[in-house]
Amino acid sequence: MTQLYASTLVGQDNNSGAFTSVAPVSSAPVDEERVIEWKSLGSNQKGILVAVNYENITNLPDTQLEFLMQLLKACHLSLNDVALINMNNYPTVAHTSVLNHFNTKVVLLFGITVQDWGFPFQTPPYQVQSFSGYTVMHAPALHDLQNDKPAKGLLWAALKIYSIYDPHFCNE
Repeated sequence: MTQLYASTLVGQDNNSGAFTSVAPVSSAPVDEERVIEWKSLGSNQKGILVAVNYENITNLPDTQLEFLMQLLKACHLSLNDVALINMNNYPTVAHTSVLNHFNTKVVLLFGITVQDWGFPFQTPPYQVQSFSGYTVMHAPALHDLQNDKPAKGLLWAALKIYSIYDPHFCNE
């Protein structure tokens, strides 16, 4: 009978005689992908992850989403090509889990530096960097870029560099 019930759910403290709950010990690792309820926009057809960081909203405020869609359109992309995720909703999730879940090739970080994201290096904003099979770039938050013409010019120049890696990305 003890072999059928190898782990106890309730045990007795030998000192006080009180009963305590004991969680069964599992030797199987927890599959983080099953535990996380991912909330993203887009179909991710091209393996492009767009990560933002906005409080109290699932993805993006409407004006920033509209601005992002204009950027994507200028790059001959749409929400079908990317996965948009608000990392504020996942403060304890490792960047590797996000990259693996979304089968990412390109990482565009807005309002998140590459080091804050979890990569083991630093880059200045708008610098396109290849690392471990990923193409990575970070820029200021979309709400900061939206009305800053010089910053948008720097972003556009950086996005055009992506076309070296993907000829269908940001060609005029």
